[in-house]
Amino acid sequence: MFKYSFLIILIISLFFEVNSNDYYKALDLFNNKKVEESIIKFKKVASDENNDKRSDAMFNIALIYDNGFGIRADKTKALYYYEAAAELSNKFALFNLGWMYFNGENVNKNVVKAYDLYKLASDFGHPRAMYNIANMYYTGVGTVKDLKMAYKMFLKSRLNGIKESEFFIKEITNVLTIEELNLLNEEFDSLIEKKIVLPVSVLEE
Repeated sequence: MFKYSFLIILIISLFFEVNSNDYYKALDLFNNKKVEESIIKFKKVASDENNDKRSDAMFNIALIYDNGFGIRADKTKALYYYEAAAELSNKFALFNLGWMYFNGENVNKNVVKAYDLYKLASDFGHPRAMYNIANMYYTGVGTVKDLKMAYKMFLKSRLNGIKESEFFIKEITNVLTIEELNLLNEEFDSLIEKKIVLPVSVLEE
């Protein structure tokens, strides 16, 4: 499990719109190593309740403080902005908060809270959160051990590009019955055909 440490959209070439609003101006300032100025712009966006980039700005501020990008790291401020962005359902902030609680980084370790945060991030479509939730179901850490739910979440994460899920899909395939697998796979049939080939359970032979 890992924590995200890059700015949203920072490594994607959206700088054609750099002059369109304060959010993109902040990104441009950051890329030009004018970090303190970028924070001022990000904070302006973060305080604007009508700006659709508000939670992204909060998340980016959190990352800057968390990792000490061009300034002295400040974990307390990082946590504040992660939580603020998470309250606005920012899936990246939810994921990073989940990672922090799972590992006890700058917070008291709480795997149950980590599960809740990962679950929210997963519900908003975060692939790595899906994978982490699947692992928690698989091991019974932070939630009740449930191989069927683990299989379902590993499958979702694999369909969203997390290749590490394949190992666990194969492991669980050899434990569940054919009936259980067929039932779990039903909702993914069309996607499975296009993206991945599922292993055959040894129980079928």
